[in-house]
Amino acid sequence: MKPTRRAILRSGAIAGTTGIAGLAGCSGRGGESADSGGGSTDSGPQQVSVRAGSKRFAEQEFFGALSMQSIRANAENAEVVDETGLGGTAQVWRAMTNDEIEHYWTYSNTQWNQIHGQDSVIADRDEMIQTLNDYYAENLPDLTLLEPSQANAVWTIVVRPDWADKHGIETISDFAEYVRNESTDFTFVTYTEFAEREDGLPNMLKEYEIPQDRWNQINVRKVGYGGLNYQILNSGDAVATVGWRTQPQIYQYGLNTLDDDRGYFSTSVIMPVIQKEIVDNNPTVRSAINAVSAALTTEAVQENVLKISNTDANAADAAEKFLKANDVI
Repeated sequence: MKPTRRAILRSGAIAGTTGIAGLAGCSGRGGESADSGGGSTDSGPQQVSVRAGSKRFAEQEFFGALSMQSIRANAENAEVVDETGLGGTAQVWRAMTNDEIEHYWTYSNTQWNQIHGQDSVIADRDEMIQTLNDYYAENLPDLTLLEPSQANAVWTIVVRPDWADKHGIETISDFAEYVRNESTDFTFVTYTEFAEREDGLPNMLKEYEIPQDRWNQINVRKVGYGGLNYQILNSGDAVATVGWRTQPQIYQYGLNTLDDDRGYFSTSVIMPVIQKEIVDNNPTVRSAINAVSAALTTEAVQENVLKISNTDANAADAAEKFLKANDVI
């Protein structure tokens, strides 16, 4: 009988997976690579406690639940503390770097452009992963990025299809031209954080040559994360918003995503961050989280976040069903 993913995981056979996790282990910092067995003793991996954090919206809480359940089921000598739902990017990153949490799931573009303040756009997945790994090795030796998932949450502009069809808008350039030359008589919804972040709205206006005085004439409504922006679009009270492609409301409401034809947005690979000392001391924690990454796709994120948002299912329930379906637990 072919062994299940869970059986392979428990045997430790996937602890040496390649990619960013392996690269991080070869950085030369923090002692012997976790994948080579460093941190294990005659009695097994060292005892560790992992405080798992997340931002405060359904997608992030789902990621946190995935890690916690996989660690509990598959790691040895490891306990998990639930610190999910902390807030926005700044709060979670502050908690991570102040040793208030040891692990959460991040987005590569948020890491590169917002947290680390880099101006360059990196559209290629492999280049982004390598660049971030190198950045961590040079600047954040106490942290490491584990295996990236296959899920990509790249940002875009999302519009009502009836409005887009009426005005012939298929790309962000089309949207920009409409603002410049046609009309500013509409409502645009943005996340408050996106309105201020390095790779967010202000620089998008510059890249797509939307004059600030024209933009100021638009009714711009700022909201928090959680899906309110999509409810506003679906109700007809706005025609456009910002969002990322793993958000299920885009497909639930049949909304259009505009082509980023000037390549403004960096790729947004979803990947786990953890305190390096933990996975050095206990490689089974690395394996448990990497098993989640191996199963996680853009479609899986959309499907599960939609369940959490629109049914009585909570993040823990959705995570358990997903992990069992993929033989992780």
